[in-house]
Amino acid sequence: MTPSKLPDFSGKLVLFYMGNAPGGLQDGVLMEFISFTEYGEKLFLTGRIPTFDERGQDWVSNLQAGIAWNDVVHYVIFESRDDYIARTMTDNVPFFKRLFG
Repeated sequence: MTPSKLPDFSGKLVLFYMGNAPGGLQDGVLMEFISFTEYGEKLFLTGRIPTFDERGQDWVSNLQAGIAWNDVVHYVIFESRDDYIARTMTDNVPFFKRLFG
């Protein structure tokens, strides 16, 4: 895929889902400050895991992460941290109901 056809995730929080994800990543990987980086002729999404992630990723919060772009099968874009918090940090509503209405 050419750089002009890649999505622009600047300023967004994005929840990435990968095909054949290992057990700990089946609920997706939430990242911020995302950019595309090429390593060894393979395209990766690189960014940081946010510190407020409620999906059990506290042990990697605030660390840099990378995902192979060709492994991504679905993603959800949140416009900002506030958007993510408003949609996902409600006590009484299940996560996927908050996410997808």
